[in-house]
Amino acid sequence: MIIQQFYDKGLAHGSYAVIRTGKMIVIDPARNPQPYYDFAAQHDADIVGVIETHPHADFVSSHLEIHETTGAVIYCSKLTGATYPHETFDDGDVIQLNDIKLKAINTPGHSPDSICILLVDEEGRETAVFTGDTLFVGDVGRPDLRENVGNITAKKRNLPARCFKAPGKNS
Repeated sequence: MIIQQFYDKGLAHGSYAVIRTGKMIVIDPARNPQPYYDFAAQHDADIVGVIETHPHADFVSSHLEIHETTGAVIYCSKLTGATYPHETFDDGDVIQLNDIKLKAINTPGHSPDSICILLVDEEGRETAVFTGDTLFVGDVGRPDLRENVGNITAKKRNLPARCFKAPGKNS
């Protein structure tokens, strides 16, 4: 199994590729899909899926371009109200990537439709979690950027207290 982070310093955005035996899934792709195509080619893998942990308010994703170019399935929460071709991916749903699993965990907070993805390796071990913008190293995602989204409306003041930053933290 290969896990690769792609980081855009200007946007402070991380996306990921997960490859297992010739199949690749991209998580939260940035606007330019070429690095994912190059990485797939480098590892002789086919891009079979794209997961959006939430619709991003601060950049444009290449999920549709990757779908149109490769035929990869787009996965996102039903709560996003997506109108593009996709399969819903919500709490408890599993994407099987050969002998590893990607499990959806609904994690409202940064946005009401956020999901995290738990990676279970070929031995059944929970190996990694991709949190989108729900969690950062030493911080959490802002809950006030997308109060009206998809099929739902949630004001930041009504979100659970655990979603807010600790007192004294900058946003």
